[in-house]
Amino acid sequence: MSKKENIIQKVTQWRVILAIQVIASLILIGLLFKLGALPMLYAIIVIILLALLNVGVFFLMKPSKNKKKGKVRTVIGKFVSILLSVLLLVGSLYIVQRNSLIDAITGANTETTRISVVVMEKSKYKELSDLKGETIEVNMSAETEKMEEAIKALKNEESSIKTKEVDEFAKMADDLYKGTTNAIFVNEAYYAMLEANHPNFETETRVIWHKDITVKTNDISKNVDVTKAPFVVYISGIDTYGKVSTVSRTDVNMIVTVNPKTKQILMTSIPRDYYVTLANKGKKDKLTHSGLGGIENTVKTMENFMGIDINYYARVNFTSLIKMVDALGGVDVESEVAFTAYDGTTFKKGINHVNGEKALVFSRERYSLGGGDNARVHNQQLVLTAMLKKMMSPAIITNYSSVLNSINGSFETNMESGDITGLLQMQISDMASWTIIQKQLTGTGKTMTGGAYMPNNKLYYMIPNDSSVAENKQAIQNVLDGKPVS
Repeated sequence: MSKKENIIQKVTQWRVILAIQVIASLILIGLLFKLGALPMLYAIIVIILLALLNVGVFFLMKPSKNKKKGKVRTVIGKFVSILLSVLLLVGSLYIVQRNSLIDAITGANTETTRISVVVMEKSKYKELSDLKGETIEVNMSAETEKMEEAIKALKNEESSIKTKEVDEFAKMADDLYKGTTNAIFVNEAYYAMLEANHPNFETETRVIWHKDITVKTNDISKNVDVTKAPFVVYISGIDTYGKVSTVSRTDVNMIVTVNPKTKQILMTSIPRDYYVTLANKGKKDKLTHSGLGGIENTVKTMENFMGIDINYYARVNFTSLIKMVDALGGVDVESEVAFTAYDGTTFKKGINHVNGEKALVFSRERYSLGGGDNARVHNQQLVLTAMLKKMMSPAIITNYSSVLNSINGSFETNMESGDITGLLQMQISDMASWTIIQKQLTGTGKTMTGGAYMPNNKLYYMIPNDSSVAENKQAIQNVLDGKPVS
């Protein structure tokens, strides 16, 4: 017998094959406990099943006194054992991937500032090199250090480009439209200033180059045991499609109060134009502009305004909504009125089964609804409610993997991975029915000057209604205290 044949014979011994199966079983069990998404009862059932499979294969492969029958049984046993080992290892790889995805969306600790070279949509400039020898306008009054870093990167890319400093963002946009400058270099978070005189700025211009600057942020989480103690999450929906950590205006603002004992979820929406004191400025402005100072600034602004502690935040963008709804297989949104949206999509009164694209249209529409921005905020709550109901149903077990895949890169939270898996474990264990309450802050629209970021521009603001603020504060406190909310 050759050396090669001898090695093959040793490797294919039934004891070796069974040992591989046992090791594969232990790896799977270890990873299941590390992921922590399975309730203990389910985990014990998995362990018992794996133990029975190992014992069964052992008796199947164990040599018998009847050599002829025993040989056939051993061959079958080896085949079964090898197949089980492959399946167990594939299952382990799947768990590792799921664990990596949860780690990727939790423990958020970075923010990205995107600074872009912007030209008119109809201009001849397609890439940075087309601006060779040109002078482009910049504004150094905000995020000075980041602007300096971005300009350095710009010069490294195309050294012949010169920069000219302009004091006001609005003037930069005016100059671009008039052709006084062929390009501007601007922090995309400040598009609101550029839109002061040009409301369609974003669609009438084009980005030909950008520099992303990512920095670490402070940990502002206030940790609790989310499976036992009530907690508050601030959901910030940014008005961009790319990287969710990008500093941007907060288009969707929602305080979600969760009581895991009473199974209550209160969604409190705040209009984007709400006139509040910004934490970083000490002056009043639209809530959406708080996002220009980063998510920490938005959270602190709302903590001060509502007089509450916010335990965690979650950031989403429009991309994540489309992907998550599709990953769930669509959701059933109950519209209170029939309407036709801005793109021609129609929604009937009652239940509408929508995919990701339609859910986005439903949540963004406001002009065809009588309540304007208030109605849009309410519709956003209806979409989120439909998504939560689907996630809390048995569908989450079959769609768990696709949902995680869908939100990777377009959703992040400063909750720890253990918090997420703990909540999943709790829900899979009891499949409890939750009471979801929707409320929103109201106010009166007013056009005026004086906002912290754009003091000289006449803008639309929503002045808070004091009784509405007081009512919503009390509702949040009731959920935290385990009391019912109407």
